[in-house]
Amino acid sequence: MAEKATPMWARLLEIILGIIVLVLAVYVLFNTGAAVNTLRLLLGIGVLILGLIMLIRGATSKVLSGTGRIVNVILGIIFLAVGAAAIYYSNFGTTLVILLFAFGLLLNAIGRLEFAGYSMAAGMPPSVRWANIILGVIAFILAIVAFVDADFANTFLGLLVALVLFLFGIQLVIAGAGSRG
Repeated sequence: MAEKATPMWARLLEIILGIIVLVLAVYVLFNTGAAVNTLRLLLGIGVLILGLIMLIRGATSKVLSGTGRIVNVILGIIFLAVGAAAIYYSNFGTTLVILLFAFGLLLNAIGRLEFAGYSMAAGMPPSVRWANIILGVIAFILAIVAFVDADFANTFLGLLVALVLFLFGIQLVIAGAGSRG
């Protein structure tokens, strides 16, 4: 089946949105705090929603045992409090984002180092093993630095968000320009 042509207005819209995302990437590159604040707000909203779901599930579930219902209600209340605090208290929310980021880096480092051992046992090329060891050590070092230095973590997170936005903007522009008209 032949691909239908993309309308000109859709191609232009993709290009315009790509340029907007690229401008946003440049803004975030020079204002990394804005990216971390956005992540803080998104985390707070997500944790609030999770807390509300757990609270409702605990209060209304016919499937959970009495203990399960109580645990869900208590965790729901805790998550609601943490989500609200992450939104309302910017320092707490930023610290929470940084700790989650650093913990994620640490888990990534452990996983890469573990995979390096697996790759050797599985007979993969030594280059795969060494690449995972090097990336694991880098991720481990970045995680430790992020745990210790909040300013570094804040800047690094902002740079990662800027990179993601930049790549997404480039992809939108290329998709819009390269679509069949």
